[in-house]
Amino acid sequence: MSRPPQQSTCSFGEEEIQILRFPDFDLEESLRSENERELQFKNASAFPDEILDLDYEVVEEASVPHVRDFLESRGHDQRSSSASCSGNPASISRQSSSPRPNTSKRNTNIPIKPHSPALPTVSTTTLKSPKKLTARQLRSQRKTELSRARRKKAAQDRDAQNDIDSYVLQTAQSAIPHSIDFNALSMPASEPGWIGTKELPKSELPPVSNLRNFHWDGKVTVVLLDRLDRIWTVLGAPPPKAKDWDEVNSSLMEALEDYDKNSEFNDEDMSNRRSGGSIIGNKYAVRNTGVSQGGGQKQPGNIAVRSLKNKAAIETLSKNECLGRLVGHTSRLYSTFANKLAAESRRICQELQEKDPALSYPSQSSHSTSYWAARSYNTAGRSKVAAAASVRHTDFGNWAPGWCCVTAIGEFDPDQGGQLILWNVGLRIRFPPGCSILFPSAVITHSNEPIRPGEKRYSIVEYSAGGLFRWVYNGFQTDEDLLKGLKGKELERWKTERSCRWKSNVRMYTKWQELLRGDYKGEELGNESDLTDYEYCKTEEVESDLTDYEYLTDEPPARKRAKL
Repeated sequence: MSRPPQQSTCSFGEEEIQILRFPDFDLEESLRSENERELQFKNASAFPDEILDLDYEVVEEASVPHVRDFLESRGHDQRSSSASCSGNPASISRQSSSPRPNTSKRNTNIPIKPHSPALPTVSTTTLKSPKKLTARQLRSQRKTELSRARRKKAAQDRDAQNDIDSYVLQTAQSAIPHSIDFNALSMPASEPGWIGTKELPKSELPPVSNLRNFHWDGKVTVVLLDRLDRIWTVLGAPPPKAKDWDEVNSSLMEALEDYDKNSEFNDEDMSNRRSGGSIIGNKYAVRNTGVSQGGGQKQPGNIAVRSLKNKAAIETLSKNECLGRLVGHTSRLYSTFANKLAAESRRICQELQEKDPALSYPSQSSHSTSYWAARSYNTAGRSKVAAAASVRHTDFGNWAPGWCCVTAIGEFDPDQGGQLILWNVGLRIRFPPGCSILFPSAVITHSNEPIRPGEKRYSIVEYSAGGLFRWVYNGFQTDEDLLKGLKGKELERWKTERSCRWKSNVRMYTKWQELLRGDYKGEELGNESDLTDYEYCKTEEVESDLTDYEYLTDEPPARKRAKL
């Protein structure tokens, strides 16, 4: 039984007809039988001259007799003889069983000329069969696929444990590195390594005239690297898929203004060492919330908020949807570019709350996903206009290696004011509204430049106090209480760890080449990572790990080649 015909459409000038394609049609046999026949149309007026005077370049198994439906609509006989077409010039014949008078004086033998544009040329493509693999090649291919799948599954399991998702991969993949001739170990931490030190003396800082301007557009995330490839600061752009981030910035600005209206501010709120007051003609209110320890506190506790009115204002602000989006974005930036630091910070938050459930972290992030223990809102307070700009300082009470996150909110020209200055490295960074910068504020002397009159600039700061880490490390007790029970080797070990802690902390910084390989957690994940767009060379030159030589001389050790 022959297969049923298949329909396709073909256009003749302005007319469209249905062509039936018969899979069992023998083209060669039809050509042999019809080669001598001539085209005979009893009613040649059925086709205009411009349609008939053409050449028909043929597709395999296409046959002109199957245009009978079109001819019937023009009044032709239903019965037709076989006709054929080929890629070469040919003729088309039609014979009618009942003779009809020829009312036309046209020549009925009309050859089809080549290269006519009236009909489209349909080309066929011959597909080459794929090269057959040998049994050995198939086994090797299958083995490679299984091995890659196992490694990828292992990496995904590790991702799930640390809440790493595709957002993190996309963020890391789109970042741009910028190297600075600077060693992260040179940042001035205290000897125990838990907190920083007060800002560097003015004699050790570069003059304002020597500051280098870093023009960051705020659209792409930029990571700052030290001379040993360590990521120590991140200029965080808005989320890649957030097209409405300008609206988020505007909504947060309105929420902070409402918070100001619904709060009470005293002289202590309006005077703080960071604002500078009369030094730069700027005063703004600072209010902290969350968990902290330091300044004489014997143990971690919730930061006190004066008056029920202020508590209600903070609670309302904390539930703001746009603030939740911002906190989620900054947390992911932290876990992407400093995964070990973020994981350690979250572990401390978890253990503290398990020990004392009364501890309350800032809303919008539970203890299981929180990377910062506290948050600070810098707003106008009793001032008429918010113009949050800080003088040169360090947040030395924060965890020394940890990053604090500063987000600029408001309406101001980032080219004219609001720039963040990192004095240790002599950088003045353009800081657009709606963007976040993460850096170790406990050990980096920094400040903000004031904005122009009439503009608005607020800031939201996320941080963790270094005392929290010391408390958990000591077994939930102070150094004094811990030392009472240490003797002999245990005491010597405690002193050794104390002197080397800063070096150990800097080891937690992610290296850029590790991130390119997909090793954003400081683990060897293999080549299944989604972070890299190229094959990482196995003989790539890699800096050695931290060494005593590096620590003492502040110079990078000799490079050595290593297999990755």
